[in-house]
Amino acid sequence: MSAASLPAEVTEAIYEVALAIEDQEARLIFLERSFQGDPAGLEEMASLLDASREAASFFVAAAEQRLTVASHLFSEIPDDWAAQVPEPVSQSEGPGAVVGRYRLLRRIGEGGCGIVYEAEQQESLRRRVAVKVIRMGMDTEAVVARFETERQALALMNHPNIARVLDAGATDAGRPYFVMELVDGEKITSYCDGRSSTPRERLALFLQVCQAIEHAHQKGIIHRDIKPSNILIADHAGLVTPKVIDFGIAKATEPQLGGGGAFTAHDQFIGTPAYMSPEQVDMAGRDVDTRSDVYSLGVLLHELLTGRTPFDAEELVSAGISEMRRTLLEEPLPLPSQALAARPAAERAEIAARRQMESPRLVSLIRGDLDWIVVKAMERNRNRRYQAVSSLALDVQRFLNNQPVSARPPRKLYLLERFFRRNRLAVILSVAFALSILGGLGAATMMYLRERRALIEQARLSRETETARAEEARLRRQAQARANISRGALLLSEGQVAEADALLRENPLVSIEPSLEAASVFRSLGNWNATYGRWEEAVQSYLLLNQAHRLGDPGKILFGNDLLLVGTALLEEGDMKSYRAFREDALRRYLPVRTPLQAEHLLKLCLLTPAGPPLMDDLKEAAEICRSGFDSRGGGKFYPAWAALSLALYELRAGENEKALDWGQRCLAMSEAREACKASTRGLIAISEARLGQVDRAREQVRLARDIVDSLAKSDDGELKPSRPYWYDWSVASILIREAEKELERQGR
Repeated sequence: MSAASLPAEVTEAIYEVALAIEDQEARLIFLERSFQGDPAGLEEMASLLDASREAASFFVAAAEQRLTVASHLFSEIPDDWAAQVPEPVSQSEGPGAVVGRYRLLRRIGEGGCGIVYEAEQQESLRRRVAVKVIRMGMDTEAVVARFETERQALALMNHPNIARVLDAGATDAGRPYFVMELVDGEKITSYCDGRSSTPRERLALFLQVCQAIEHAHQKGIIHRDIKPSNILIADHAGLVTPKVIDFGIAKATEPQLGGGGAFTAHDQFIGTPAYMSPEQVDMAGRDVDTRSDVYSLGVLLHELLTGRTPFDAEELVSAGISEMRRTLLEEPLPLPSQALAARPAAERAEIAARRQMESPRLVSLIRGDLDWIVVKAMERNRNRRYQAVSSLALDVQRFLNNQPVSARPPRKLYLLERFFRRNRLAVILSVAFALSILGGLGAATMMYLRERRALIEQARLSRETETARAEEARLRRQAQARANISRGALLLSEGQVAEADALLRENPLVSIEPSLEAASVFRSLGNWNATYGRWEEAVQSYLLLNQAHRLGDPGKILFGNDLLLVGTALLEEGDMKSYRAFREDALRRYLPVRTPLQAEHLLKLCLLTPAGPPLMDDLKEAAEICRSGFDSRGGGKFYPAWAALSLALYELRAGENEKALDWGQRCLAMSEAREACKASTRGLIAISEARLGQVDRAREQVRLARDIVDSLAKSDDGELKPSRPYWYDWSVASILIREAEKELERQGR
């Protein structure tokens, strides 16, 4: 049988593998085994390889790229052609052979440089394992180094979602092997489609994959080939566990792994085209970091949601390398919901049925938050992606928890940049033409000033270069700090308090700059510390939250309770000076108010302690708007009991004790008043009655308020119960009760 009688894929694969083998003797052994009984085919292939030497200097930088592509071609050869290409591995290491303590049972997979067998351990304990042995003829220095890199990468990691390394050694023929945990499962997409998993179930599996990749990143390992076939789902007695496998092209970010050698040819084209990040595809020689795995995870998430990758894998491979690079680097990336909606109705219905949904509902579910999560993960500019896998996982978890996600649509400036990248030549020519006209008109002036401007420009560029380097270093530090703080918040949300505490001690909040993306993290950390009475730490988190709010819409912020968190925490810590400065700043930023709910929040925030006439004058209009809420019930959110308490506070601080009592009684009479609201109101009533000389009645109100707080908000040792929600409402009650007790002391003297 000649080479021409073999399928094109097989012939090309043999050629690519032989071309990648540098050792002439090893290459000859490989060719003789591949063309046993076919001398004509052997002679033809040898001629092709001899001819390729003339272009060796041009292709030498892509040697490892060819090896990787060849390994993918081998994996796609039909089963009925396997007998036509003899296995280059020694028969002594095939099924039935014994390698070290392991008896090989059957071949279960192969990669670019190794073959994987299912084996049985025969000593110490009997168990099924996976043994990976380097291919015969592939034991060159570069391939062995890559093989060792994969073993070391797996050995460094200890995570339930990553296949473990159990042993290592060398065969009788001297080829290295290592033993891994045997993962008996399906690739993640086949598993989900075969069981018609819902989108929420798919996202839950995706989160476990993110945790595994984040663990690898923490160990200094970038996977660089994340795809469904490298994520197997093991189902043992109903316990579904994703396992990340094949770190064969992983890159070490730590120099000690693999001895610091370079294991790829300029880091080019390492991975699977449909899942490769732009920096993997781009031949500009840029370094590949952990954000490349973030991009691949974005592609995987796109496929889990819509059933397809953003760019079709078969079309990419068939188009050729140049067209593939252009597609991956320049073609617009549609939103997942748009890509799904554009497919034929029958295909769309089939995809939705595999997710137990109707197609319009599936498109609607993906549109919005999931669209922007995928888009942010797959940003071609890696500085605009999630800077850590934990940030991507946190946004997916926020979606599952029905919380706002941090991903945002691209701005117009970014769209303009994309237009420039797609039409670079036309834009450059247009600008050059315009500049040539302007240059002709101003030639005399330009010649006169050229030397002076050149010197000024050189100095400016030098300064900008230094500034850009400093800014890049700062942004890298901030990205790492945000990732650590986000992970701490995620650990707290999962109840892993000790781990979160240790992480936050190593990465203090002061190391991260406030931003809208970080606001929810600051809020979570502040609430956790406040619930346990750690006021100094809570105040630190809330002040950062307040700084982050300066970047947002003041009107929207006033609708929430974030400002009350800051004010009550400052008072609980006993920092009256900072509280007064905070409320003065709040008046400047949030007046005038527009709705009764905004007015209620601002009154309550600013009047927790006595206030002078200037501040009361500023709040007069807000008090009127709050009163109007009782005349327009149903017009937006409005809580009558809390509004009555806020108006009672306003009258109390204005010296109108009788009016304060009236609003306080109205609040207590409302059926919707919560216990915390009642406790606060009784404390306020006690202050008014004490000032009116009704000391006994005031003491009774203080006692009733204390009973509510102690019975519902505190444990036996007097501390706030961690399980109580809305801690700040109970803090308001405690603040007013303490003021009432001081007023009673003054009246008693």
